[in-house]
Amino acid sequence: MTGPAQPPTDDGSRSSTEDPPKDIWVEIKKYMIFTLIGGTGTYLATALANISDDLGPVTTVLICAGVGLALGAFLTFGRVAAFLGKRLKSLRLSLKDLRDKVLPQLGGLGQRLAAGLLGALLGASIIVVPWGVIKVGGLVGAGLSAPACSRPLVLRLITAPENVRVLRESVARFARTRLVDGCAPYAITVGIAPSIGELQYAFGNNWYRNDVNQERKKPFRRLFGPRPDAWIATSTGEARLAGVQLVTQESAVLRIGPSVASDRLVIGMLGGSAETVKSRLGRTPAKGYPLAKLWRMISTDLKMSVNYPQPELSTAGLVAISDLLGHKGVVDPEQRGVVAESVSSLLCDFMLMNTPKSRGAAESLALVIPHHSLTDYNEGRYDDDRCMGGRPTGEDRLGELISPDLSTLDYPFVTVDWPGETSAERTTGLNLLRDWLVENPLFDTHVPGQSEFEQAVRDSGVLAEARYQFSLLIPRIDAEIVLDVSGSMATKPRSLLIKLREALPGVTQVITPRDDLRLSAFNRPTENSATQVWRLRTTPANRSEFDDLINRVGNVIAGGFDAPISDAIKGVDRRNPRSGRALIVVTDGGPFDKEQDRMKSVGQTLRQAEKVTDLYVLALGYDGCRRSSPVGGKYRTCLTGGAESSEISEALRRLIAEIRTVNRDRQDGRR
Repeated sequence: MTGPAQPPTDDGSRSSTEDPPKDIWVEIKKYMIFTLIGGTGTYLATALANISDDLGPVTTVLICAGVGLALGAFLTFGRVAAFLGKRLKSLRLSLKDLRDKVLPQLGGLGQRLAAGLLGALLGASIIVVPWGVIKVGGLVGAGLSAPACSRPLVLRLITAPENVRVLRESVARFARTRLVDGCAPYAITVGIAPSIGELQYAFGNNWYRNDVNQERKKPFRRLFGPRPDAWIATSTGEARLAGVQLVTQESAVLRIGPSVASDRLVIGMLGGSAETVKSRLGRTPAKGYPLAKLWRMISTDLKMSVNYPQPELSTAGLVAISDLLGHKGVVDPEQRGVVAESVSSLLCDFMLMNTPKSRGAAESLALVIPHHSLTDYNEGRYDDDRCMGGRPTGEDRLGELISPDLSTLDYPFVTVDWPGETSAERTTGLNLLRDWLVENPLFDTHVPGQSEFEQAVRDSGVLAEARYQFSLLIPRIDAEIVLDVSGSMATKPRSLLIKLREALPGVTQVITPRDDLRLSAFNRPTENSATQVWRLRTTPANRSEFDDLINRVGNVIAGGFDAPISDAIKGVDRRNPRSGRALIVVTDGGPFDKEQDRMKSVGQTLRQAEKVTDLYVLALGYDGCRRSSPVGGKYRTCLTGGAESSEISEALRRLIAEIRTVNRDRQDGRR
């Protein structure tokens, strides 16, 4: 018997083996999501690669849409789509008419194509619309914002170290007043001016350094830096002195303008010491105390030493020495104690000295400095990198003593015109800056009774005479520079001897016509051979011949091995025809390692060397003095010279100043 007949299958129903119908809206949503993911990721990658600007907006959109469609298709029709489709079925769109009336008429294939097209369009719109909003917003913002600034005109100024900070602050304020639509028309830099002697050469020679230190006698021209457009001199006399010999085709033209600050020299000392002086001298006169009376109280009664920056290197120091020389016989113009190259370094040295352990030394010092620098010190506004912070309080602050015999400083604005480098735009900018500084002075220091002071600005002739007289006044130097020329002094890539040669021109300004400097070298040709000591220059060099001495250093070829410094002392002592010469040994410290007894050999040799008065060691690099024999007796000091030519120059200048101080004390019977 047969079972009941099966129902017909032509009623449109599907057999169980066929795929279940797919929800077209789920497909669309999947495609949208995957297109969004792929396109957004592509656009972000393109933007991060910084190429969208190069491709342009149209190409960027097409790339993003195309890659997004491709990734969307891959994800929609693959296994990933089947997996994610199950989790997207709960989502529904409410486009009822489209779903119920339009899509059923398309059939299965048509529905799939419509779903893909609609998904692609919606996915691409999700990418393009945010991108377009961002682009349009950027264009609108650019239209509302200020236009791109053109390159500003660079103006370069120089001034003395103690004025750099306040000048930078002033020109920054000036630049803010000149903004146009948020753009600065001028970029103004402020650098440190060289010494007066270096300025005379540089202004007359296209701003070149006076570097005769040639390597194998080849030209080696270096500038002091970018050529200045203007110079804030310390005094009109200094500006005139710098322009005395500007007669060559490479010479600048100095146009001395109005003053942009007003100040005068004062004598500063710790507050307690200043009050002691005032109490002993009585009520301060309106004009201040006569310099001779002040000096007797300070140096004779209180046993203090009066210090000022080195006149060879600092115009403030040169003006001070011109004031002191005017009272020769009453005032001793040779400073003692601290020897510094600028007002800033003098104040920094003083501050470093004013500690609980060395306060007695600071209390015994008086400083001849500009009044605004004294104020800066008390406010903790230092212009020296070694002293960066801390406002002194109480008795650590400096008190001032005024005198009608100390000069006024007028700080003129000096325009520097270089051959072939003038322009109307530059001239206009400098004139605007000059006029603004006149109306807004760098400092207008008020000193009690200043209007009644009698001492005017020192003229250039007075300053020139003071330079000459000071060179005759200071103790002369009779010394022999002995170079360690072992192989370690020529280690590549930059040998210490080359750096020494580059540093020596920076010493010229502190060498006088009365100095005698000789030059020798020492080493051991082989590790176990005897020490050789030989002369590199047979005659002594003073200031006029110092260039030749520099050239001799430049021609030295280093090699061989370290030799003991005691051997160098013996060699020079045997060769010297007379006594009274100091030795300046320049080394990297290696010779100390060759001493038989590092603690005793150098001292014993010096005691036996009758013709050698003193030993000074300049250790190039940073650890030479650590390897040194103990300092004492004739062995005066070991100074670390550093590894850069600027550091070596500074160390050499300090060494020369110390030699002069020792010689002065010896003349006075203190040694």
